[in-house]
Amino acid sequence: MPVAEKMISDKLQKTAPSPGIAVLTLNRPQVMNAIDMELFELLESALDELERDDTVRVIVLTGAGERAFSAGFDIHEMAGFDSGTMATAFARRDTLFWRIANHRKPVLAALNGITYGAGALMALAADMRIASSSTRFKITATTYGAANATWSLPRIVGVSMAKEILFTGREVDANEARTIGLIDRLVTDRAVLAAALDMAAAIAANAPEGVQAVKALINASLGRSLHAAYQAEQDWMTARMGAMAQGGDAVFSRFLSTKRNEP
Repeated sequence: MPVAEKMISDKLQKTAPSPGIAVLTLNRPQVMNAIDMELFELLESALDELERDDTVRVIVLTGAGERAFSAGFDIHEMAGFDSGTMATAFARRDTLFWRIANHRKPVLAALNGITYGAGALMALAADMRIASSSTRFKITATTYGAANATWSLPRIVGVSMAKEILFTGREVDANEARTIGLIDRLVTDRAVLAAALDMAAAIAANAPEGVQAVKALINASLGRSLHAAYQAEQDWMTARMGAMAQGGDAVFSRFLSTKRNEP
């Protein structure tokens, strides 16, 4: 049973299944968890809140029901948009993917089924993806003359494979996704969230300062030379050691205890 549960609205559920872990569940299973403007606003607000909450070390994103993580933005809502409203919605909504990728905390995506359009973009922005055999990816932008995932997908599957997936707009099934590195763990149906929570617990057991530094340093290293990436890590470690020294013997004792327990 969750240790805490909060229905942010009827469209987004927030739970804390164990200390240090927050689960955000897209709760529109009747429309395959399609993201309308209200749900987008709720997600953005929840991510901001979790950024500030130091009791949370890992975030898990998932969808309600068994059919879909998310089928993408709500096309029924968008059918009522004029061109100005569509442009405004684009400018607002696409910040969500960067918000996930650049979040201070690790973000895991538990992908229970269809992961299309904006759902796929959310998954690609996450740090890791856990899926089942029923998971399907599709990035649909090129079918209507747009471009998405050019900054995220190549870093996961490589440039050539990313181009092929994005050029064709084809569906990628779970087995292929696992083979090309698009998903990090493939489990049986109905075990997706449990597997994501296991991974989240392993992450949450570590010192958050180190985990968050690893995320920030790896993300930044992709645009740096090898030496610049090395130097950024050295600079962070030097600053960290200085902070630990100022924290007194208790901080150093925890550090040394951890090192002694290593094989």
